[in-house]
Amino acid sequence: MTTVYGPLRFMADEFMKNVNERAKEVLTFLYPPVKMYESGGDLVIEADMPGFEKKDIKVTANKYSIELSASRKEQEDANVYLDQRPSRLFKSIRLPVDIDLEQPVSAKYTNGVLVIKTPIKGIKTLKIE
Repeated sequence: MTTVYGPLRFMADEFMKNVNERAKEVLTFLYPPVKMYESGGDLVIEADMPGFEKKDIKVTANKYSIELSASRKEQEDANVYLDQRPSRLFKSIRLPVDIDLEQPVSAKYTNGVLVIKTPIKGIKTLKIE
């Protein structure tokens, strides 16, 4: 009986390896989860990116979108049994408002969260006296 289950087990293991690789590809498009909101005349984007180093993250801003890309090195010296975390990512976030690219755009990465702030074009916060 073990000879019958041996090939079936091998095929099941190979199938699961393919499923894990496809899951990583899908996560590349969905990852990272993003929250976008307006605060004090700024558009704020928060992206959860744990496990990436600050030096390996790139942010590009243009008139219509903000693009995030990052990569991390995979651990090669260990026996990996399951790995569903993407080693690289690219996400283009379409902006719901016009941003003012003449003003500085800031990005800060702390505790696995990337926070991007950019002024919204045509919005000015007034101080109420």
